[in-house]
Amino acid sequence: MKKTDLLKTLDKIAPVSLAEDWDNCGMQVDLGKEEINRVLVAMEVTQSVIEKARECGADMIIAHHPLLFSYIAITSLRSSNVNEKNIIDLVKSDIEVYSSHTCFDAAAEGNNDYICRLLGLERVRCFAGEIARIGRLKEPVRLEEYAALVSEKLQDPPAMIISGDPRKLIRNVAVCTGYGGEMWEQAYLEGADLFISGEFKHHEMCYMSQTDMAFIGAGHAGTEWIFVPNMAQQLKQMTLGELEIIQYKDHQIPYRTL
Repeated sequence: MKKTDLLKTLDKIAPVSLAEDWDNCGMQVDLGKEEINRVLVAMEVTQSVIEKARECGADMIIAHHPLLFSYIAITSLRSSNVNEKNIIDLVKSDIEVYSSHTCFDAAAEGNNDYICRLLGLERVRCFAGEIARIGRLKEPVRLEEYAALVSEKLQDPPAMIISGDPRKLIRNVAVCTGYGGEMWEQAYLEGADLFISGEFKHHEMCYMSQTDMAFIGAGHAGTEWIFVPNMAQQLKQMTLGELEIIQYKDHQIPYRTL
């Protein structure tokens, strides 16, 4: 399909205007292609993702995490630098890159709405601008039971952290995929019994532990791997067979737990 049409479709799915000011969404590597016939949807651009895109003949990688952030100034390209080598390899392989990051987190049917459905939340609404969500369970559930459900639905993220009385009844649940620690106080003021995010800073966990709001840190990747099936499905529905869409499912969390 024409690249201009694909870019319009991506902006309908997740308008770049929804991105945070510090973020860098949209085209990251633009090689001037007019037609895009095959895309690889991935969490981020790594050497293994580039190799997969090369193997499958993808014209473009559509990634969640940006290859380049707006605050990173690149004055030269060195093969000794990991990220700069990725750019060199992409150009050599004639592969373009598009990022849909915080705009996809905030978008209707994006990461946060998707995870709310996974976790059985109803009457979902936005808070903290448009990026975070809060919803309600049909029936109150004990924290220990709901935490087990969260782990199951998010495919058992490693080192999931939990704070709060295991017997605490949970009804109102706030969600922010990725890093949402700075939103904890807003979640508390919204009446959340539980705040679920990818990760929190130490001092944020200290503050939250002094309230009656429980929290779960399910890992950055644990809350954002959903980007791949979600973006792929929305693209499929909106491009009506004009585009071949391949999902990169071999993402590896860059650490292990003992």
